[in-house]
Amino acid sequence: MLASHLERLLSYHGWAYQRLLQGLQALDEAEYRAPCGLYFGSIHGTLNHLAVADRIWLARLRAQPQPFASLDAEAATERSALADYLQHGVQAWLEQLHAYDDAELLQPLAYRNMRGEAQAKPIADLVLHLVNHGSHHRGQISAALTAMGQAAPALDYLYYLPDAT
Repeated sequence: MLASHLERLLSYHGWAYQRLLQGLQALDEAEYRAPCGLYFGSIHGTLNHLAVADRIWLARLRAQPQPFASLDAEAATERSALADYLQHGVQAWLEQLHAYDDAELLQPLAYRNMRGEAQAKPIADLVLHLVNHGSHHRGQISAALTAMGQAAPALDYLYYLPDAT
């Protein structure tokens, strides 16, 4: 039950990325890369942060070396490559999730945070964090779109449900 719920949340995560990326097509390159008051500067910077964070967490889950040295690293310079990178990251998360049963998802994962400090959190909570983190920054990007006079796509989970069933 828990694994299927987390799978649905990760699927939502991918759907929300796809919807947002479609909404960003209306922006020219200058608008897409312009500083707009977001924590990671621009829309491009914020999307890169999401791509980097998603992959850092996936590497931790897989006990692999950390793929990026900082949370503001650039995963991809080109817009289309970044979109692909985000979508492939969600697919990799979904595949990784299939390796766990409900009991394993409740077990803590030991990892080191970006400061090198030892941490341990249940895997299920890390998946929830990943999706929540994405929602937080997608919301920031939506606000930036609105401030630019563009329409922001509806990204609420409830809008995903009719597409998911």
